Amino acid sequence: MTDFFDSEAGQHAMVAKQYLEAALTLVEAQPAKGRVLFRPTLALAGHGLELMLKACFHLNNQVPPKSGRQGHDIVGMWHAAVCEPVRGHVAYNAELVAEVERAKGFYPDVPSHAEIPTLIVEYVLELGRLHGSGDYPLRYPTDPSKHAPRTPFLVTSLWRTADDFVKRPNDFEVMLFRTLFSKA
Repeated sequence: MTDFFDSEAGQHAMVAKQYLEAALTLVEAQPAKGRVLFRPTLALAGHGLELMLKACFHLNNQVPPKSGRQGHDIVGMWHAAVCEPVRGHVAYNAELVAEVERAKGFYPDVPSHAEIPTLIVEYVLELGRLHGSGDYPLRYPTDPSKHAPRTPFLVTSLWRTADDFVKRPNDFEVMLFRTLFSKA
């Protein structure tokens, strides 16, 4: 049996975690540094999410999109059936992040329990559009009116999911995930 971290899935998951760790570091610096870190944070988070979705493809013995726009299409990969475990873990982790943030009381506008499932998907899809759109607004100057998701909630939810992936990769196998969550 191949060690997980020597596999395509493991390599993608590990690098995804690295990008999301960097994005989380920037999130933690934002209160002191301000909006100057907003775009780099989202750029790192977008790349980390892309790699995590591709890791899920590999783990489940499917080939992720690799070339052209499809290779960066977070929205398309997010909706792929094989990425159901990533969607489930992101939703679960978004609940945990909101609970922690509510307890801290630092952000007054933490989403309510009822808002989280819709909001986290909205944020992920918006990040996907920013990451893979033709004018690459996370990499180059662009229309300042473009909408972008709130970074602390999104990045922390994605980081927790990447952390889960590298620590418990079997939880991201589609059949196991469906078995576990059909009992819940």
